[in-house]
Amino acid sequence: MSLPEHGSDRGGSDDYSGWLSLRELDIELGLDKGSSFRAFKRLLPRLLEGRDFVVLDHQNHSAEAAKLHAAGRLYRSSVNPVLLAPTAVALLRDSLAPG
Repeated sequence: MSLPEHGSDRGGSDDYSGWLSLRELDIELGLDKGSSFRAFKRLLPRLLEGRDFVVLDHQNHSAEAAKLHAAGRLYRSSVNPVLLAPTAVALLRDSLAPG
């Protein structure tokens, strides 16, 4: 797993401000913990790692994950957090929309 390169959708910064965590999406949509994760798993065949999402492996990206934890962007229990690119967030929002 590799993180998106500088100049990607994140604008070359390492703060992932343009990407959302599953926790942030649950909160935004007023959903129970794990709802976005389950939707992510259902949509996974349509998503491409590195373009649509990144997984911050705890062994290789602990500093990045620690920053996100400190900022309150992740669930405390997240070991290998998933961050979603704006296009993936849109897909998940649509799949989770009532109706």
